[in-house]
Amino acid sequence: MTETLRQKQKKETRERILDAARHLMAGGRGLDSLGLREVAREAGLAATSLYNHFPDMEALGLALIDEACFRLRVAMSEGRRSMIEIGPRQAIQELVGRFGRFILSNEGEFRLLLQQRLGRSRRYRARIHGELQLLVDELAEDIRSVVAAQGRPAVPAEREAEAAVSLMFGLGVAMLDVSPARREELAANAVEQLAILALGGRRWARGERL
Repeated sequence: MTETLRQKQKKETRERILDAARHLMAGGRGLDSLGLREVAREAGLAATSLYNHFPDMEALGLALIDEACFRLRVAMSEGRRSMIEIGPRQAIQELVGRFGRFILSNEGEFRLLLQQRLGRSRRYRARIHGELQLLVDELAEDIRSVVAAQGRPAVPAEREAEAAVSLMFGLGVAMLDVSPARREELAANAVEQLAILALGGRRWARGERL
């Protein structure tokens, strides 16, 4: 067996394990309720085979969190460059739209992030915090680019981005287990809230304070 084929099979087995864990959690179970042997059975593998990929449940949990965070960041980065061209209002609408589509397509992974962001594992919390900070950094850079393209004074982009990410996570929580019509209403509300946030940043840039 060539090294390339061996690596491919190893990658496929790893994904099979992750898919099995996600399937077990699809019914509402939390990551903390799973065990490696149960995941191995769901994946149709011997426990010893699973240990070759993940030495313990925490390692498997970190891999699941990494993939969920990666998918979120990819979803939020689609069309980033076009935000400069379409204007701030349309950019906010696109931002909320991308986040809403992520929730629809990856509800289980979003629930995982919500659970473990406040969960018992310090390593899980730290990993999610680090990934969300990357998301904040990327959004802050987008805000700076939009403001610079418009020739406006610099705004507190990092603070705006932090508030926007917090707002969207709250939006995601509210979007779970509601009707499509309610989701649209929530998304429209989020667009208005982010617009208010952006306007506040402009006034702050002009030196206005409460």
